[in-house]
Amino acid sequence: MTFASPGEQPITGPSQVTFDVESYDSIVRLTVTHENLLDQAEYEASAAGWAAVLSNLKSFIETGHPLSQPPWELHTEPS
Repeated sequence: MTFASPGEQPITGPSQVTFDVESYDSIVRLTVTHENLLDQAEYEASAAGWAAVLSNLKSFIETGHPLSQPPWELHTEPS
């Protein structure tokens, strides 16, 4: 799928997200590849965002309930 903020027209076009779902031994492996990002800052923001979304999805699949607090609202402070 393509990914861009509403109304945004990045110079290099929208970023692209690919989801690969495959069997891996007795489990399923999901690989998310997010390409065509503008810079390191956009990469880091996307990586944090996908980690939050996938954490919530994992909890929902395992328990039938989302996390009690949206993971994208959790922030770790540098030590």
